[in-house]
Amino acid sequence: MEQLSCKNCGTIYTESFCNHCGQKTPHRYTVAHVFHELVHTFTHADKGIFSFAWNIIRKPGIIALDFVEGRKKRHFNIFQYLLIIVGITTFLISKTHFMESSMNDINSLAGTKLSGRVAAFQSEMVHSLQKYFNIVQLSLVPVYAFFSWLFLGRKNFNYAENIVLITSVTAQTNTIAVFTTLFAFFITTSSGVLIYTTISFVIVLAGFSIAFKQFYKISTAKAILYAVLVYGCSYIIQVLLIAAAAVVFMIATMGK
Repeated sequence: MEQLSCKNCGTIYTESFCNHCGQKTPHRYTVAHVFHELVHTFTHADKGIFSFAWNIIRKPGIIALDFVEGRKKRHFNIFQYLLIIVGITTFLISKTHFMESSMNDINSLAGTKLSGRVAAFQSEMVHSLQKYFNIVQLSLVPVYAFFSWLFLGRKNFNYAENIVLITSVTAQTNTIAVFTTLFAFFITTSSGVLIYTTISFVIVLAGFSIAFKQFYKISTAKAILYAVLVYGCSYIIQVLLIAAAAVVFMIATMGK
């Protein structure tokens, strides 16, 4: 039987796969091969991205636990998926201008009249959050993970493992957001914005609750309680950061 040298790691092997790294014996690419690999990437029954998208909605905690406990091969890479799905969500939010219209509707509902400077700051802040939604989402992962570790994981899971968990939750909520954000195209009233915002909040809390229940194997009641605690504490951090940014903006523009 012919001996082959693996192009990936240099190991000498026979048959069709390298017995060291698992790479398949290479062949020259044709258009058919390229098409096959593209289709395989998105539709593979076990690890395809579409299959993973459905699974991440239903069992974010189980998938995170699989990654933490070393069962990675059965899933699409969770970190790659997060980057892809957050990018798609950011694109949709930017195209719908939903954050900007939501803030205008909220101000209208509250009957709030803003000064020129405050209105300018609010507009700039919302525009930045909308434009850089992906960065905001990714930067919040370690914040949520800290509180998840603090309240739930110190005995059984370390901080890094909680980052994996929150990565899974963020992937889940953004996957759902891809579909819910599409409805923003059809929302034209302030009450519609309020309903959409409420639904989005419930989806996030449900996502955390499901993930905590599956990952930590705790009761539904405890999972909901910890979801509220983790999300609430993280939200306070967000508000403080936004307040600090507001102060900096006001100081910077005071002399203009």
